[in-house]
Formats: sequence, C-alpha cells, structure tokens
Amino acid sequence: MNARERVWAALQGEPTDRPAFSLWRHFHDEDATPEGLAAATIEFAIRWEVDIVKHTPTGMYAVEDWGPPIRRFDDPHRAPERIRPAFTSPDGWHDLPPLDVQQGALGRELRGLQLVRGGLPPDIPILMTIFSPLTIAYKMVGDFLFEHLAHAPDAVQAGLRTIAETMARYTEACLAHGADGVFFATQLASSTMLPRETYATFGEPFDRIVLDACHADTIRVLHLHGTNIFFDLATTYPVQGISWHNHETAPSLTEARQQTDRAFVTGLDRRIFLEPASVVAAHARAALDTTRGHRHILAPSCVIPTQVRDDALAAVVDVVKTWCA
Repeated sequence: MNARERVWAALQGEPTDRPAFSLWRHFHDEDATPEGLAAATIEFAIRWEVDIVKHTPTGMYAVEDWGPPIRRFDDPHRAPERIRPAFTSPDGWHDLPPLDVQQGALGRELRGLQLVRGGLPPDIPILMTIFSPLTIAYKMVGDFLFEHLAHAPDAVQAGLRTIAETMARYTEACLAHGADGVFFATQLASSTMLPRETYATFGEPFDRIVLDACHADTIRVLHLHGTNIFFDLATTYPVQGISWHNHETAPSLTEARQQTDRAFVTGLDRRIFLEPASVVAAHARAALDTTRGHRHILAPSCVIPTQVRDDALAAVVDVVKTWCA
C-alpha cells in the first residue's frame, strides 16, 4: 500500500499492510516565511517517512490579519505570542472585516502549503491546520472573550460569523492549493474552558460552517485540545478521525472505542517524546496493542515538543514498521 491508500484504509476501518502513522512539530526558527516552513516540513516528512503530513504553521497565523500584534522570538523553542488583544471592547466583534484569504498571513500560509505539496510525493496526503472560529476569537482577545460572551453575546456571534465565513473560504482555498484535508483544532471544546451549553451556542454552529466547506472526499480530523473535552463532538461532527490528549484526559483509547466509530489519530502522549527512546517505543507499542491497529493512525496527542531528539522519533518509526497484530 502507498501512504494515501494506508491512511484511507485506516480511516475507513479497512485492513492495512502496517499501521498508518504521523508525526508533527513546530519549526519556530523557520516558519516566518512560507519557504522556510515548507522546506522544514518536507525534510521532516521525508526523513521520518510519515503516512500523512500535518502542515503546522505558527499557532497565531489565523489571527494576524485581524490586527493583534504578534511577537516572534529568536528562540527555536518559543512560539510567537500575541503582544496585546486585537481589541477589548465588544464593539470590536462588529468591526471585524471579512478577509481576502489570498492575502496577508493567510495567503502566506497558502503559498507554503503549495510548496509542501510540490515537494512531496503525490501519494502522501496533507492536512492543513485550521483553527475553529471560537479558538481564533480566543487567540485574538484572550480572556476578554469570556467577558464578552457573558455581557455582549450578540456582538460575539456577529464576530464569529465573520470568522467562520472567512475560514470556510480559507478551507476551500487550502484544498485548492494542495491540501487533502483539514486538521480542525478547537481549544475551547472543554468544560475547563466553557460550559457545554455555551459551546453548543457559540462553538458548534460556527465549526460546522467551516467543516461544511470541505467536499466529500476531504480528510477531516477533529482535534479536541486540552482536558475535560466534549468528546461527544466526535460522534456528531462530519469527520472521519478524532485527535485528543488521550493520556491527559478521558476518554482512554479503550473507552473512546465504546463511544465512537471514528478513527483515532492519536495514541502518542506528546510528553513522552522527551523520554528515552526505549520508553517512547514501549509507549507506541502499547497504543497499537490497545487498538490492534484498527481505525487508528498512530500520532501525537498534540504537537511534539521542539526539543524532541531524533532517537525518539526513530523509535516510533521502528515500532510502526515491526509491530504485528
């Protein structure tokens, strides 16, 4: 099987010649330009022979064009940060303009995505990291979001619609520029962040606007970030795969299989990559033993620490190539 065949088989619960897997990390010292991020992504993907590539720009890329100043650091292990909120008054949500997704930071990442597609074999599928509208809103103004949700909900909804419609167009553009699917990441679908009923009102309708921009043969993976997640979204959202921090929060892999038939795109605790290679290998084998490799793309539960050593990554590759059900 080639990588594309293996990934689709895993997503659909069909037999594979070996477990499908992926690895991904940030490249903070190279992702300021599309050329830099593309070169790093291509080198990483080819070196570690992944079956599916998650294109991972800076976590602030989706908010840059809406105005919050972003600071980059001369440190390969430190992510860019928002210096201050884009605005503090609820009126700011009404003032958000729809964006031209071919320009600015969004356009920059489209160019990078296109370079990655051109630099990889065509049988390796690529997922573009797309943040949920509510996540983007939070990245834009931080904790002011919660104040606005409580006191100016209509304003927030107006802003979320602008964000969602922009990101729906951006998703379509990403698919046109070489992406085979989306890694749809929500950082607020969690009772640690919001009550479930609040997410039902301010999260789900706008998530669906973005996900509905995907065509039928798009690979769609939902990433539920953090702890105390709303895992029920895994069964109701139009996705084939589900990613979550399965070693940091419920459900476990075993529990999750009782709740959903979606494929798992997780299993490797992101923190394990700083452990010795032997520990990483045992961890990877345990995850595959649990799922028997069925409907499972072995992958990190979230982005791998930038301090990861080569021997830890090599350990995962070795397990995938030698594991037997």
